Amino acid sequence: MSPSFPLVATAVTVQLPVQRTWKPAQELLMTPGGTWYLRTLPTGEFYEWDLKFAGLIWVEAQTLRDFHHDMMGAYHSFRFCDPLRNLLAWSEDLTQAVWTVSGGVAVTLFANPVAGVAQGMRIVNAGAAEGLASQTVGCAPTFPYSVAATARSNGGSTMGLLIGGKRSDVAVTAQWQEFQFSAIPGGSVDQVTFAIAIPAGGEVELAGVQADFGADSPEYRRSEGRQGLFTQARFKDDALVVSGADVGVFSAEATVIASAEE
Repeated sequence: MSPSFPLVATAVTVQLPVQRTWKPAQELLMTPGGTWYLRTLPTGEFYEWDLKFAGLIWVEAQTLRDFHHDMMGAYHSFRFCDPLRNLLAWSEDLTQAVWTVSGGVAVTLFANPVAGVAQGMRIVNAGAAEGLASQTVGCAPTFPYSVAATARSNGGSTMGLLIGGKRSDVAVTAQWQEFQFSAIPGGSVDQVTFAIAIPAGGEVELAGVQADFGADSPEYRRSEGRQGLFTQARFKDDALVVSGADVGVFSAEATVIASAEE
């Protein structure tokens, strides 16, 4: 698969503020009379991310410069994890086809959302072995990722948070609580599987699951039918701006674009 936009500033791919803009595709036409006008096309929409970095040390700035050089500016495409989007699709509905659920595991959506949290769902594992609800994203396994879930269990249960072959097991109580886990999944397969593990006979209620590129997990972002990975992103410009803000301190700006129809 194509290369991935790197982690530039320590554990994150971008710094705030970051701006994402949706733009329609347009074409410039000239009428027989010689008049020019701009027409918006019915397809071809794209996203544009304006990324700004500050307080970088030279190694971090060089990471971005090297990647821009390797991509030959705007020529080559790369994978880009949208920093404003949950990497996982259908974060509040594990009954959707994008989620793989083990046999013996039943997922039931709450009739009403959990106030101030998210749409709730109950996961019951009636099987004799641990059960998983998993989703695979085509991300590079060589970077750190984080997964987070808000959960409770009236009867008390354990729950596993998995990133590839790495996992963290937590004790879930009757109170809503957010659990987070970060890891570099590694492995030879060029994708990452995120999963929630429920022990045999266990019952857990969830209110939103989130995965992010980088070791930090920001505030929860609800998702529906698309994952947060763009596989054919590009730099908008052949030029990359890197400035020296102070002795040994640098800033950088870059714009990434990708089709909204991936």
